Amino acid sequence: IVLYRKSLIHLAFAGQWKEAVELLDAQPALKSAITKRFQLYLRVSFTSTQNTNEATRLLKDFVRSTKTITQENEEGEIESIDVTYFAEDDLDMLKTYPLEHQRVLPTDPFCGRVTAAVNSLQKNRRRQRNAFDTRFTQLMQGSSPSLDELYELAKEAAQEKPVEGLMFLERAQNKGQFNVREIKRIADAEQGLFSAYKDQIPNGSRRYLRNLSLSPLVLIDTNVLIDALMDAIKQRLEVFTEASLDIGGHGHFHHVLLKRAQEGKIQLWLPKIVKQELRGIASDLEFLRGRFSGLLVPPTMLDTVFRKEVISEIVDQVLSDYSTWRPMDLQLEVESEDAENKSRVVEFFKDYTEIYEEITAMKRTRGEPARTVVDGLDVYPESPDCTIMHLALHLAKQSLGNLGTVLVATRDSDFTLVSRALEERFGFGVAKNSRALNGFLHG
Repeated sequence: IVLYRKSLIHLAFAGQWKEAVELLDAQPALKSAITKRFQLYLRVSFTSTQNTNEATRLLKDFVRSTKTITQENEEGEIESIDVTYFAEDDLDMLKTYPLEHQRVLPTDPFCGRVTAAVNSLQKNRRRQRNAFDTRFTQLMQGSSPSLDELYELAKEAAQEKPVEGLMFLERAQNKGQFNVREIKRIADAEQGLFSAYKDQIPNGSRRYLRNLSLSPLVLIDTNVLIDALMDAIKQRLEVFTEASLDIGGHGHFHHVLLKRAQEGKIQLWLPKIVKQELRGIASDLEFLRGRFSGLLVPPTMLDTVFRKEVISEIVDQVLSDYSTWRPMDLQLEVESEDAENKSRVVEFFKDYTEIYEEITAMKRTRGEPARTVVDGLDVYPESPDCTIMHLALHLAKQSLGNLGTVLVATRDSDFTLVSRALEERFGFGVAKNSRALNGFLHG
């Protein structure tokens, strides 16, 4: 599935829509491994080459929903009727979908069809946002668009919906119609507008604001923190042995996280569940010592380091190094465990059952993994991972000062293989390595 997904992405970048849709249809399991918006992007792009009206219909169907409402009829009786709604805000946001990726996807013909779908829905209604869009389109058609008019448009739109006002400035910077000095002025204007409205912009929406230098808030999962602990123990042993030691099987991602935090480019946070897990692992001195048994270290030196008080001191230092952010809301972790967050995560699990079945099968080749049971299926992420998901989606709903995207730093496939889906559904990202992290850093 991972290989098929990569193939699909390469086909999209190459604009080979027919081949991409054929692969998607030939491999049904792929639908669980990629986001619904990416599937829509591929199908709309392909259908546009065959029938533009049908491509527009696909977009309208994507944001269509039916609600049952009760109302009084002419006879004074209460009756239930079905009313069709279109989530036009979601449709508007699709205009920038190709730009949201680390490597920008081809905008044509998808963005043209989104505009057509918006116009189709708005044909019989005059909406303020439609007026803003029209003004922006007309403004950008000129050979030298007025920066004052652009800023005035963004400011007016921000009064209606802050993110949309900022997105006009984002789109303008990506148009390629301005020189370096003008782009700097637009960026300054965007920063000023963000400062005025940041308390109304949830962190989950800030991932679209790629031209603002907002520091991501990174929640570190236990698997990454264990590498940091092992590295710290290794360094302590090197002091005693006066030799360079090499422990295999450990990544260097924790080094990058710490360096970026020291540079002020990201903020690091350790949830209580991660701290508890690390302390639990560190309490098993025999297990830790076994990880270093293959090294040429005299037993007496191992005895010196693998003592309860020494390991406890090392753990405290690791926890301190990787905790650069302190939440103002001390009840944040408790609040994240509310019924709504839990329900949303369970619904997500159900929607991606096929991919979690594959993940569980992979994990079972290495032993019996701890899993969460939903509707009788024991294939979903274990409890601590669920807690991290609850926290991340809860943080993505907050407006946290000058912080940007909420990220989870983890190598766990329960996160990494559904990373785009988590970002699309809940507004938080996943960074499994330094390359993925760099994709969220701007400026």
